[in-house]
Amino acid sequence: MKKAVLAMVAAVFFISVLFSVPVQAETITLKAITGWPKTSGENKAFLIFIELVDQMVAKRYPGELKINYIGGPEAVKTFDQAQAAQRGMVDMVYTTSSYYVSILPEVDAYKLSDFSPAEERANGIWKYMNDLHEKKGLHLLGRLGLGEKFHVYLKKPIQSADLKGLNIRGGPMYLQLIKGLNGNPVVIPAGEVYQALERNVVDGFCWPSVGIRDWGWQKQIKYIVEPGFYTVPNPLVMSLNSWKKLPKKFQELLTEAAIEAEKRAVAHFEELANQERPILLKEGLQVIDLPAAEKQKFLKVAYDEAWKDILQKSPQSGPELKKMFTKK
Repeated sequence: MKKAVLAMVAAVFFISVLFSVPVQAETITLKAITGWPKTSGENKAFLIFIELVDQMVAKRYPGELKINYIGGPEAVKTFDQAQAAQRGMVDMVYTTSSYYVSILPEVDAYKLSDFSPAEERANGIWKYMNDLHEKKGLHLLGRLGLGEKFHVYLKKPIQSADLKGLNIRGGPMYLQLIKGLNGNPVVIPAGEVYQALERNVVDGFCWPSVGIRDWGWQKQIKYIVEPGFYTVPNPLVMSLNSWKKLPKKFQELLTEAAIEAEKRAVAHFEELANQERPILLKEGLQVIDLPAAEKQKFLKVAYDEAWKDILQKSPQSGPELKKMFTKK
């Protein structure tokens, strides 16, 4: 009898210990891609975001959430990436607005913003843009825009705000500017730009103030044109279905990480931009600082033509976008 009681007590103890051991939650893995190859400097803002997510998850929900960065265009073609998120083939995409204007024309307004990403959250721009994204099956996590300007880089010099006779590589981001300044836009992938410059297929290109050395393009051009124009937009979006499936705690965590990454990315790339110009000058590039009147003309064409295009493509939301993105 005594042995039977002891056996029963041992069994009860064993069962209580067994069920008191916490069960490890299954890891949620989000597949992510970027608009640029893994080694490209353009991805730094996204890597800042991933690092923040990893730190927050490790502290609050160890092992429960992971972002699996698959790669860039080598994984999914650049202009197909947003569609891949819509279809649920991937969960997260870090890209630039011009790479998915075919889906959401209004996103092109980001390049014309007079505000930082943090200011856009405070003044209602983020909410307005997220509503537009969600109608297309995407959730806007944030805009890891970099505070950088774009520039025209040339093999031949110019003396005025005129690109007549020049073939300029440019994606959808710059088409209005190039056409407005009488240039001939040539749309080719970034990976083909070096060869196009080398073979004189193009006479120059448009790109942010940081990043051309990642591709070696500084070896093929001689001039950087001032003024800079537009601002680097680079949204971070998710599949709306993937977003809705996430527990609320992870939605909040990803949003918090995106907000912090927006701030850190701006600071990081401002520092890089300050370092980049002296390096390029040392490598032999020259700055074409257009006269004041030509600078004014350059910028007027850049912004007037871009807003004209947005208003034509988005007649309903265009006027509101211009009002929201422009400082009074």
